Amino acid sequence: MHSDVPSLLDHAQILEISGKDSLAFANAQFSSDVSSLGELNWQWSAWLDAQGRVRNVFALLRPDAERLLAWLPYGRSAEIAGQLSRFVFRSKVVLIAREGFALLEGAPAQSAPGQLLKADSGWSLQLTGASSRRAVLRPLTDSDSIDPAALNAWRLADIEAGLPWIDDAASAEFTAAALGLDRLGAISLNKGCYPGQEIVARLHFRGGNKRSSALVRIESERIPAPGETLHVPASGAMSGTILYAARLDSRTCQALAIVPIDCPRGAGLALACGDPVVVERMGAPNPG
Repeated sequence: MHSDVPSLLDHAQILEISGKDSLAFANAQFSSDVSSLGELNWQWSAWLDAQGRVRNVFALLRPDAERLLAWLPYGRSAEIAGQLSRFVFRSKVVLIAREGFALLEGAPAQSAPGQLLKADSGWSLQLTGASSRRAVLRPLTDSDSIDPAALNAWRLADIEAGLPWIDDAASAEFTAAALGLDRLGAISLNKGCYPGQEIVARLHFRGGNKRSSALVRIESERIPAPGETLHVPASGAMSGTILYAARLDSRTCQALAIVPIDCPRGAGLALACGDPVVVERMGAPNPG
């Protein structure tokens, strides 16, 4: 997908957390071990509610000592800034939804895992998975124009990598275990308390998780929206939820969905409208 001239994929939603207490604040709110995140590094992370349901999944960047940037691929940075502000109390922290940023696919560059590089007045990070990709986050320019085909190809790569992006429709619906956040390294089991930590630990050590991510193929002329439900054709019983989807060809889409953990590969499901769905792979590869 990449070329010497990066393709503009989409607008980038970025939440900036700055101030003397930025690291401590983020470590107390987010599921990853933010205290271990060094300058010019990044990690996967998530914000959970008290019941252990995932509000959002994001890449957390640390461009300098007292500043963090949460890149939220499915948006809502202003909303999350408002929600997080209720927990600032006396912490020396400023939360700002940064407008006017772009997501581009950059050319490959040498970097260590988790390393954040400065690039084009912004930053770049290497995403690993089925294919190696470099995401570039930088300010929008007047000449920028989104490339829909490039964005669709990027989303397909996200799906193949099993990146569990959360849209409004799926916010606070699924546990970290169901979304496979342990595979992302977005969950810490020993850093101390954060919202939902007890549920995360209980499911990890005692089991009981009943759902998992799955890569599914959908025969449909439209791209299913996040939050659309999957059903068992014979009974009509609900059996899953679409996280997000992208087009493979004019008649077929691929999606990342949450389904029962015992759903077999090859299982036949359907959207509410009747379009057939086939489970191609349960679980997801480690995206790195």
